[in-house]
Amino acid sequence: MTTLNLEKTRILILDCNRFELATLADSLRMQSLDVVGQACDIDSALELFRAVHPDSLLINFQGCDQSCLEMLRTIRKLNPAVGIVLLTEAPDLRLYGMNEDDLPIGTQLIEKSALNDLREIRSAIEAANLPDSRTEWVANVWNSSLGSLTDIQVQTLRLLALGLSNADIGKARFVSEKSVEQTITRIAQHLHVVHERGRNMRVILASEYFKWMGAPRKHAM
Repeated sequence: MTTLNLEKTRILILDCNRFELATLADSLRMQSLDVVGQACDIDSALELFRAVHPDSLLINFQGCDQSCLEMLRTIRKLNPAVGIVLLTEAPDLRLYGMNEDDLPIGTQLIEKSALNDLREIRSAIEAANLPDSRTEWVANVWNSSLGSLTDIQVQTLRLLALGLSNADIGKARFVSEKSVEQTITRIAQHLHVVHERGRNMRVILASEYFKWMGAPRKHAM
């Protein structure tokens, strides 16, 4: 199996949280990794990428900004061999309104709560830079019910959690309000959520969504 000398792999980090950016960069440097640039926005990341020519790009991915996907496509055009690693709060990109197919081939994804130590980031960076690398996840498996939801059900759950009414969800999906109601019922069945007196079903389902998005489980009940 091909291995890389990560001490010679030049890494650019993108994180919109300046404190997390500095902390992650310092932590990787303590692991003897060569962090050649730090950016807190997409424009700065592109500018740095063109200036320092890194081998790998490590992103604390928020998932809500489509321009990040456009940046990744631009970077792959500039350097088809660049490795890409995304740190995410969620274990499934559908929760962000996208799919793995939207990412450049070979992107490595890490659910942050599944990290045990920085060696897993090192391994992901190495995997991302290997020829013919495949898109892979490091993720928790504490709840498999998410994987049982269809794309339409996940989309509906996301829109519900964002506060859209059934009528608005129907407009967004080009379906009837009745169809949305039926989809929500199926989601509740898949997640084993039952209606309880005094508890709003939509609130319960929204809490499930935000648990997957990284909210503390004890606070998302």
